[in-house]
Amino acid sequence: MEGKYMRAVRRLLIVLLVLAGLFVVADRVAVNLAQSQVASQIQSSRKLPQKPGVDIEGFPFLTQLLGGKLDEVKVHADSMVVQGTGGVQPVTLQNFQADLKGVKLENNYSTAVADTAVGSALISYANLSSAMQSHPALSYGGAGRVKVAVTVDVPLIGSRHISGTAKLTASNGALGVTDVSGITGLSDLPGVGDALVESLAAAAIGPQFQLSGLPTGLEVTQVQAEPNGVLATVAGTGVSLSNTSD
Repeated sequence: MEGKYMRAVRRLLIVLLVLAGLFVVADRVAVNLAQSQVASQIQSSRKLPQKPGVDIEGFPFLTQLLGGKLDEVKVHADSMVVQGTGGVQPVTLQNFQADLKGVKLENNYSTAVADTAVGSALISYANLSSAMQSHPALSYGGAGRVKVAVTVDVPLIGSRHISGTAKLTASNGALGVTDVSGITGLSDLPGVGDALVESLAAAAIGPQFQLSGLPTGLEVTQVQAEPNGVLATVAGTGVSLSNTSD
């Protein structure tokens, strides 16, 4: 009798293990399919040259799907094109990465909106320069600063080419420069003091530069000069990678 009982328990355990294995397989198949579909939707809505990488975190996936909300979704795109105010060239966000938390699935799972999101992207100096209104020549200046060279209009004298270094800032989602120093190109002019030089430089390269066309809810919160470009940190709430800001 005890032997029959033990055999029955073993059979039950085997059945449970098989079912658990099948659930895991089904869950992984479902998450892979969902990741591919999300990637296709982002590629189409953002007009990306290739599918972005999409990783849906958390296990099991199927219970998250049934609840209509995913714990965490990570997205990576090699390039994402946005626009910049005052410029004529688009801005390419290289190595765009975003970590979205609390992603609510809506419209029969065709759209997804995250409670919060943080991310980063790299903008090349050449691309940023071409998109800015004054088209300053930009390069890495070391110690978190950027080298800037631009042509300014000096009252009663005319245009002069000046250069210097500056810090990058981000305020209300806009990029800008501050603390312009080490300026050269005007020292030979009589009566032109440091204050006037800094004022002219700030007027030429200082206007804030707003990125438009970012995923809805995201804005630039921090910028840092790096050797290979400007590293922009983005964050926001109610973020949708399918839609864009104005």
